[in-house]
Amino acid sequence: MKKTAFLFALILAVVFFPLQSLEAHPGRTDANGGHTCRTNCEKWGLKYGEYHYHNKASNSSGGRSSGSSQAKPATSKPPAAKPVQPKPVAPKVIVAVEQANVFAAPSADSPVTTTLWYGFELADSGTHPEFVTIGQGFVSKKVITSYTPITPKTVSIHAEKGYFFATPSADSRGRGYAVQHALVQVVGQHGDWYYGSTQDAQGNVLVGFVSKNVAY
Repeated sequence: MKKTAFLFALILAVVFFPLQSLEAHPGRTDANGGHTCRTNCEKWGLKYGEYHYHNKASNSSGGRSSGSSQAKPATSKPPAAKPVQPKPVAPKVIVAVEQANVFAAPSADSPVTTTLWYGFELADSGTHPEFVTIGQGFVSKKVITSYTPITPKTVSIHAEKGYFFATPSADSRGRGYAVQHALVQVVGQHGDWYYGSTQDAQGNVLVGFVSKNVAY
């Protein structure tokens, strides 16, 4: 009787254990501690054919992992471009009198080869301290002035009269005046003065320096 009961218990243990093990671990695991789900996958929250691990340690020790990520190499930013510095604008040298003599030599006693009018632009090709050297000869530096070119623009006379001068100074020779609200075409400046052209009270062309306090 005891032998029969023992055999019966042994049979039940052999039959019951695989069923319990199958329910807890559906399918055999591979060397990585995981396997592909084939049966009752929805019961375990898996999809059919989904590979998963039963041994989490295997997942971290070289097993296959669907959530693994690789660190992205750090990207270095290109160096910031240095701001481009605008080139300084060279001033223009012009004749500051109605007629300027051009001498054959750098001396006022030498023969006059030609004359230049007010506003004529000079390009000095020499280094003489008292004369500007041009192709036609020499012009005294006493009869010249200069201005810095700017982007051309239009301003208007806001005083009752806008006086124009030969140089950027109220102490220089006056060249005439424009009436209030007259438009001035400005091409340069020198300190607090604009250099440009307009029409005078009689409708004649007027060129010279006008104060920025009057024309703006």
